[in-house]
Amino acid sequence: MKISNSNRKEFAQLLSTTVDVADDEATLNETLDKLSLNDLERLKAYLSGNMSISLFFMLRFIVIYSFLGGLLVYFVYSYQGNTKIIAIAFGLLLGILIERILLIVQVPLLTHSILTHRRRKYDRIVQVIETILKKRYLKELQNAIIDF
Repeated sequence: MKISNSNRKEFAQLLSTTVDVADDEATLNETLDKLSLNDLERLKAYLSGNMSISLFFMLRFIVIYSFLGGLLVYFVYSYQGNTKIIAIAFGLLLGILIERILLIVQVPLLTHSILTHRRRKYDRIVQVIETILKKRYLKELQNAIIDF
């Protein structure tokens, strides 16, 4: 979702106000009830957007290194008598193991827990917004049917 420069301050204020009151259900409902349909839609689109997931990158490395490890095992099995291939395979295998250890050690657990807490808060806000939007759209549909 793109936000124009002129609306950026207004949207940032709206977002920070909503996130600040997200812990209290009653205050969150009151705050979101006051917003217009357009603001609710924009806020929902922004908060339900994609976040980068580091788990994908970890799985990508696991798949790539599993493939490389399988190739190394194949080459070592095929060329058992050739010491150069065995030395290269051993070096690559050692590099893969070191990379995996570094990947496991470098996982920032505190950062992930903070992101998880924020994501839960954002999901709660999105659920409340969806409920409010359904009610408002139902009212508008009923009014349109009555006027028709």
